[in-house]
Amino acid sequence: MKRIQNISNIALGCLMLLGATSCTDFLTLYPQDRIVEENFWEDKNDLNGVRYAAYQQMGSTINKFIIWGDVRSDNYQINRVQTNAQGSRDTYMKMVEAKLDTTMSEFDWGGVYTTINYCNKVLAHGEEVLAKDPQFTSSEWAQMKAEMIALRAMNYFYLLRAFKDIPYSTKVINTDEEVEAFPATNQLAVLDTLIHDVRAIAGKAVNRYPSSSDSHGMLTNSAIYALLAEMYLWRNALREGRGLDDLAIQDCDSVIEFGQRAIDVLANVNQLTQTSSMGLTGTTKTSTFDSGISNALMITNEDMTGQYNAETAPDVDSYDAIFSTSGNSLESIFELQYSMSDNRKSDYIYSFYGHSNGTHFEVSNNAISKIYPDDNTMKKDSRTWYSCQNYVTESTRPLDAPYMLKWNNCEFLMADKTTVRADYSSSEYHNWIFYRLTDVMLMMAEAYAAKAKGNTVNDADVKACKAIVDAVHKRSTVGEMKLSSNDHKDKNSCIKLVMDERQIEFLGEGKRWFDLVRYAERYAMDKIKVDDNGDFAKTDAKDADIIIQPDPREPQYVDGTMGVRKMITDYLVNAYPSYESAYKSRIKNRYGLYCPVYYMEIRANRGKIEQNPVWNREK
Repeated sequence: MKRIQNISNIALGCLMLLGATSCTDFLTLYPQDRIVEENFWEDKNDLNGVRYAAYQQMGSTINKFIIWGDVRSDNYQINRVQTNAQGSRDTYMKMVEAKLDTTMSEFDWGGVYTTINYCNKVLAHGEEVLAKDPQFTSSEWAQMKAEMIALRAMNYFYLLRAFKDIPYSTKVINTDEEVEAFPATNQLAVLDTLIHDVRAIAGKAVNRYPSSSDSHGMLTNSAIYALLAEMYLWRNALREGRGLDDLAIQDCDSVIEFGQRAIDVLANVNQLTQTSSMGLTGTTKTSTFDSGISNALMITNEDMTGQYNAETAPDVDSYDAIFSTSGNSLESIFELQYSMSDNRKSDYIYSFYGHSNGTHFEVSNNAISKIYPDDNTMKKDSRTWYSCQNYVTESTRPLDAPYMLKWNNCEFLMADKTTVRADYSSSEYHNWIFYRLTDVMLMMAEAYAAKAKGNTVNDADVKACKAIVDAVHKRSTVGEMKLSSNDHKDKNSCIKLVMDERQIEFLGEGKRWFDLVRYAERYAMDKIKVDDNGDFAKTDAKDADIIIQPDPREPQYVDGTMGVRKMITDYLVNAYPSYESAYKSRIKNRYGLYCPVYYMEIRANRGKIEQNPVWNREK
């Protein structure tokens, strides 16, 4: 973390003022080599400047979040059409092939630590400003403090999911001289700290702001509860994969508790918003869809009971509302705002998920089709029509290449029984969604499924899990078709049921690789027992070549090889079947699930940060 926190004070000052003045104007006020920060923190406007800068900085790191959280997953295959960004395409191909290299700048985590430093600055100077500014109240500071603690935790949460063990500090870095080398802290220890900190401020932020864009674009209580639910779900998987079953089950209860709180606050805010002067326009309709979760009001499609007609697309009203250019739907909990007015673009989304020769990924038909019992069922799902379309208006495009187009404006023109023809227009200003209603619902469903020792789940928990999955699935399909069946009775099948639904529901939202990592971590102890001597022994393992080893950094636990193999076999090879043996030899153990540390960090920290042992190589 030493190199990345060597942040220019001049750049910080420009971000603090956020457009109130240009960088050039600002530099006329202070010496160009240093900003005297003790003269800066005078009133709440100064705090707000850095607070907004944290969100703006986070917006500049979304491309990293996509790479770390989605690129290596089973959702996609590399675009078969030559791209006009061949260097990036080659890098992503290496990632897909599990040939990660420490010199790839995609693993530079500096931008995320910059966001964290802005949060630390607000938290460090809040009390000082409170004492100076009579217009700044203690309640305003308490709300801002809760927001910044949660935003810092969210960024750390991305880092620990992407890199496992990470440098952790709440210290403010103001000058080059203050930069230190921080050692990496154990992933589970960092997660424990984040949960403790966020739980302490849960419910102390605001429920909503005067404007809809702020209510969805900044962390509110609903978003903080959603973050807590997801962090508990991750800790549940990490603990289960280390044999800490009792603690893991406690985390499941917390996922359900805070997931429900997030949904309750969202429903209350939507009700207040629609009846106030800032009420929403349009005719958006919602329904509970019998999910078993109170207040889980999902946006409906117009035709929820009609018969599927192969010559027309299913209704896509819900996805139109969620992913339209304006964003901030009734289901939105937190999404970063991009706008033309301040020239903040999200055009990198299109480079990953568009349809031109600058697009890097196609949707993996083979992987997506495996979550449906038959091809006709897949055609009934409005999400596949909205997200996995063949772009056929250009003669150079392969007719069998579906693209992830939910971030594009879609207008269906005509259809036949084989191919949809549509007109797509790209936008450079789509908001990026972090949390929405169905995400929290499916977190709760996974928690219900995971509430068991061994593979036997309580009947009530199985019922709760299936009810949520059925509701999410039914919203996007016609008629009474259900995804779950009587076959989903045990823990493993219920978790897989949730994983399959998450795959199609959040396609292209930067979540899938993180879901697969969590799945692999959960099954790290699969078919492994500890003998009387305390040694790990393999039992009934499918892969005879697996040698059970202790974790290289936590020898009291196994290294996760069994979970990695299970994830590869159950999911990853669906997209790339020819890579199965390569994946098993290259990813190896749990460390292969995580990114290498960028080589410049290793050099700058003089040995205080160790390289990921699986990717311990450079070009």
